[in-house]
Amino acid sequence: MASEKTALVTGANKGIGREIARRFAELDHVVWLGCRDARRGEEAAAALRKEGGDVRFLELDVADDASVTRAAAASTMRESPGRAPRRARWRSRR
Repeated sequence: MASEKTALVTGANKGIGREIARRFAELDHVVWLGCRDARRGEEAAAALRKEGGDVRFLELDVADDASVTRAAAASTMRESPGRAPRRARWRSRR
């Protein structure tokens, strides 16, 4: 049975974002990894899937409005109707 819980985690290809994604996956969420770098995002998603999670990559740069619009459209097409994903966002201070 597919999970009805969904999480979108930005910056999820490394560090705290990846750990947050891993923990959502452990809690049986469908996890979308929002990442700017497609290669690293796909690698992170594959690694978390190997751990047993339902993890999917979503190319996303939260600082780019067009990227956010594309990601929203892409994830909406793949989501169940009426289900909004939970969001966790970690932003490092630079």
